[in-house]
Amino acid sequence: MGVYYINDDTLGRILIHTRIGMKCVRSRIKDGLIELHVPQGISPDELRKIIDANRDKLNQILARNEEKRLTYHAGQVINCLGSSTITIGVQDKFPDKAIFGKDGTGNLYVNVASSMDLGNENVVSLISRCLKSLAKRLAPQVVIKYAQEVATEVGARPSRFVIGSGLRKLGHCTRAREIQLSYNIVFLPSHLARFIILHEITHLTHFNHSPEFHALLNSYCGGNEKALINELKHFPWPVKL
Repeated sequence: MGVYYINDDTLGRILIHTRIGMKCVRSRIKDGLIELHVPQGISPDELRKIIDANRDKLNQILARNEEKRLTYHAGQVINCLGSSTITIGVQDKFPDKAIFGKDGTGNLYVNVASSMDLGNENVVSLISRCLKSLAKRLAPQVVIKYAQEVATEVGARPSRFVIGSGLRKLGHCTRAREIQLSYNIVFLPSHLARFIILHEITHLTHFNHSPEFHALLNSYCGGNEKALINELKHFPWPVKL
């Protein structure tokens, strides 16, 4: 497999992956950059023809990606599960660094050096990592406490709740009736956090995704399972997943 870059006047820099045995072209966006996976041996002229033929589609992908692009600004307040918030600020004490923690009044913060450009992708990634570190600290307190309240409400008896490190998988129920919940749940509003918890609680009764599973989960959700799935799918996460 080969990897190289080309530049396009309207699409910008494009990362090309060549692979033996590929018979079609696949495209995706990663970190704001178009990536094309193409058959090995494709000529520059053939590649240009493919790009031109798919230019409208690739521009649409770029536009959608820009709409979803994660951004931060000074003074931004990120709400967390429970009553906690995290404020994005600036500081001059540590040049070219981001610091995070809890101030004297108990408020959580991520402060970046005033010289940093908050629109820069590397700075965005740095802030995201700081937010995740704070979420890991919060999760054992707020996520597990909330999960226990939800379990009591529906009469569920898991063996225990634990915090997991999954970034995309938000929950998991084991055969030992242990429910693992991602620390990223800290960033969800309470009704979506409740939905994730209820999903795993339902697995205590149905260890699958059968019609019976969805019927029980839907009853827990007051008939709103599909609406909650759709809302979670489009939730604007304040961190990179």
